[in-house]
Amino acid sequence: MGSGRACYGMLTITARRITWITTFSECRSSAYTIRDRRDGSDGLTITYELRQPRVNCRYRNLVLTHSASSENAIGWNVVGYPTFDSAAQDRSDDALGCYLDE
Repeated sequence: MGSGRACYGMLTITARRITWITTFSECRSSAYTIRDRRDGSDGLTITYELRQPRVNCRYRNLVLTHSASSENAIGWNVVGYPTFDSAAQDRSDDALGCYLDE
């Protein structure tokens, strides 16, 4: 679950589909491709690209991170980007970043 005005909603990731719903963007059940995955000493980072985003989905690329210093239930963040290039360059001007609660 996301919290705060812009991030209130939910993120669900299964083996085949992602749903990310926030106040300003509805990315309902879409197949995805993992574009990048890094699991290092500082934590986990996975970049997903939605293959079939719907019209109300503003963020086709999601970067999910988890801090290595946090327990599994906390320390998760997701940042949505409209393009893979903006995600790769970490351009925050057109992104939405959200801390995730259980």
